[in-house]
Amino acid sequence: MKKSTNWRIWSSAALFVLSLIMIWPTVKWYSMPQEERDRAEASVQPETHNPLLRQILSELQEEGGEDLIQEYRDLYETSTGTLKLGLDLQGGMYLSYTVEPTPGLDAEEALDQALEVIRNRIDEFGVSEPSITRQGNDRIIVQLPGVRDPARARSIVERQALLEFKIVAFPSNEHPAPSSVPVIREIESYLSGISGDSLSLPATEEEELTTPPEMEIPLLSLPGEEEFSLPALPSEDALSLPDESADQQDEALDFELQVAGEFTGLLTTLDEQTARTLSVSPGDWGISVGDDLDHFNDIINNPGVDSILSEANLAFVIGRVEETSRGEMVSVFLMPADVTMGWGRQADMETPHYMITGANLTDVRIRIGGDQSMTQDPYLILEFDSEGASRWDRITGENVDERVAIVLDGTIYSVATIRERISSSGTRLSGGFDLDEARDLRLVLKAGSLPARLVIAEEQTIGPSLGRRSINHGMVAAIVGIGLVAAFMIIYYGVGGILAILALAFDMLIIMAVLCFPGPFAHFGVVGLNAALTLPGIAGIILTIGMAVDASVLIYERIREERRSGKGIRTAVEAGYARAFVTILDANLTTLITALVLYRFGTGPIRGFAVTLSIGILASMFCSLVFTRASIGLILKNRKVNSLNLGKLAILRGAHFKIVNVRKKTYILSAVVILIGMVAFILNNGLNLSIDFTGGLETSIVRSEAIASEDLVAQLENQGLQSVQVQSLEDYSGEGAAYVVRTSTSDKDEVYAALAVCGCTAMELEAGGDDSSFIKQIGPRVGSELRSKAMNSILIAMFFIVLYIWYRFQFKWGVAAVAALVHDVVITVGILALLRLEVSLTIIAALLTIVGYSINDTIVVFDRIREDRKLRKGKTLEETVNIGINETLGRTVVTSVTTFVAVLMLFLFGGGALSEFALTLMIGIIVGTYSSIFVASPILVDWHAKLKKT
Repeated sequence: MKKSTNWRIWSSAALFVLSLIMIWPTVKWYSMPQEERDRAEASVQPETHNPLLRQILSELQEEGGEDLIQEYRDLYETSTGTLKLGLDLQGGMYLSYTVEPTPGLDAEEALDQALEVIRNRIDEFGVSEPSITRQGNDRIIVQLPGVRDPARARSIVERQALLEFKIVAFPSNEHPAPSSVPVIREIESYLSGISGDSLSLPATEEEELTTPPEMEIPLLSLPGEEEFSLPALPSEDALSLPDESADQQDEALDFELQVAGEFTGLLTTLDEQTARTLSVSPGDWGISVGDDLDHFNDIINNPGVDSILSEANLAFVIGRVEETSRGEMVSVFLMPADVTMGWGRQADMETPHYMITGANLTDVRIRIGGDQSMTQDPYLILEFDSEGASRWDRITGENVDERVAIVLDGTIYSVATIRERISSSGTRLSGGFDLDEARDLRLVLKAGSLPARLVIAEEQTIGPSLGRRSINHGMVAAIVGIGLVAAFMIIYYGVGGILAILALAFDMLIIMAVLCFPGPFAHFGVVGLNAALTLPGIAGIILTIGMAVDASVLIYERIREERRSGKGIRTAVEAGYARAFVTILDANLTTLITALVLYRFGTGPIRGFAVTLSIGILASMFCSLVFTRASIGLILKNRKVNSLNLGKLAILRGAHFKIVNVRKKTYILSAVVILIGMVAFILNNGLNLSIDFTGGLETSIVRSEAIASEDLVAQLENQGLQSVQVQSLEDYSGEGAAYVVRTSTSDKDEVYAALAVCGCTAMELEAGGDDSSFIKQIGPRVGSELRSKAMNSILIAMFFIVLYIWYRFQFKWGVAAVAALVHDVVITVGILALLRLEVSLTIIAALLTIVGYSINDTIVVFDRIREDRKLRKGKTLEETVNIGINETLGRTVVTSVTTFVAVLMLFLFGGGALSEFALTLMIGIIVGTYSSIFVASPILVDWHAKLKKT
């Protein structure tokens, strides 16, 4: 046995053992019952908000307490290094945000800070193996597998959580009524068209800061945590609410009624009961939610009014909406817009030490009730860092008897009076919220304040039952595809077919091992590739099944040729592998170029397709050139073996078709098909682009009563939705009827409102129905970007292919190959236009795969032509091309048939987007096989003939 055979055997054995080691943790983990895996996952997420996991934690606590939970934590350790499933296979959320920095903040810095804040929030939320990454210069990608409450998760991620502590300017004891406040009188004057002087009153000292920053206040230390007390719960704490007498309130009300105008008439002086409900003081201001609040917002957003407020450095801030005895109301206060400056006549006074935000928080804790509380309402204890505590000490010291408000994201959560300096770092935040609200508020505050605004660019939410269904469909397609290909190969190539199938199985094992990497080595700190198996990834594996067979077919056909020339089996094997190597290398590298381009420009799960295809290409090259060679070497180790059964069936052996002679007819046929596609493209106003490229929203919905799809389309369009498409979900097993709704309207709230009017509910909002929900939201900007990327990826792939073929052959060969690729893509796109098939990112992946597959076929023919030109120097180029096409015709047909069968199984069993993907591929396989025979090589002949004439 030759030494070359030894290294092939040992390398194959080593890779086989290593692959088994890599996938062992995955096999062990996924062989456990689903219930056990859920328990193990819940045990490591004590802070989770997932309803299912919280219920499991309660059950574990009841069954065995902390000891049982610890057992499941140890069990969860076995999942380390296991195969990650994409969101489309296990359910979850995919969010893409555009980051818009706040003014004055560097864009790069804002992106990095936002990334860290979001990561902290997700960690607090309790999601197993989340992925938060940046993409480009202004994009953050968030992937949350297994999320069962997508709306809540998204709200936590997106909240800016800008926490501010602001001194209340008005109302005050000196200015209890809105009409007594100078800036409001100025607004009234502006609104009435009268000069401000006619209603102006003498300037009062109250327009200035009540206590200038320079004033010295004695330090009054308090033990323990200082707190804000609610209006309903007066106490003797450092921060307490004022107790105005009824006479003062009546006097304020009378004064207001005397001078009330258009603006002040919207503001209501609150009685004790209403103030208690709104968590403010009697005599404070409130507005009724509805027309009054809308009118109020219209006025303060008026440019003239905004200018008046800006000049005084004041802004109206409202509280949370509450249901009172007088209907829904909000509290309203005037506060400095910029806390680092004074207001009114002292608007230019600098007070930088008044700036305290969420960035100064070190800890946030939840408390229930308390010694001085008569209720069990939850509240938060805020702990400041040293800088925040120092500033808080100074703010409270300089504003004794003034009021301070805690404002979160522009909404008031608490207002209290400063009774004395607070020197400790603890402060209480109360707002009348329930326990869940307190938890969410703690989570957002503790995770930090976003330095930028997040604009949703893309969202996908997949229910877990959809993922399980996708896995089942993909596995069925893979098993049936492998079975059919295996049967064909064994019948056609005998023992060689068995070796090809073993190589294919080894190929699949290597792909899974790479996806599982680092496997058990993760326990030693080895970092993996962060790859995940996705639904398009399964499609890539199935496509690999067909393409991996091609290398074996090339080798066996070469060995057959050498045997027919009279060589012995060992010599034939050596020559067959040597001659097939160059062709396999060229064909697979050009396909790999396409896969890499797809990965570089692809988005979301589509990258999973490129990853598995790339791994599959490299693995199939190893299996065909090393593993099968080693296997044949072992068989031929016995010197008594003088033959190897490579089958007796042969398709188109010895063919002598004059393909080049009919090239003009095939050109005309191609031109006719292209023309039909162009006509279809024009008549149908272009391609039927999905929301991936147009922007819009796709979601699964439920309706209590079934309705015809066209009727539902009409109803939704009557509600203002654009370009609506409705498809019935036939396999829905819940109550009522289910549909998939697609619309180019990308505003989620607008779409959901229209659905509600039409008696429809999104599955994510349906109680217990989120397991099968699906949401896909694409912003217009992202759709435009994806269109550009799709076109660029195809052009870039073709450019690199030309470069490679130019390097390996000649420039004209590269141009001929790309001409065939353009031919294939144009015809496929024309058929898509003719069939009105929806063009999505998945279809773009299919088109790029067609590019790779077609160039694979073309390279095989080109390699044979190049070889024949050296061996048949007396032949003309036309004769050599014709011979080369005929010699590879059998291989071309066998490879196309096996690939087509594998993809056909994906079409029959994949369902949904995978079926459309497979249909596009089947069209491409037929067109690509045709072009490699009738287009690419004949173009070489015509080019050569034209050059000779010139």
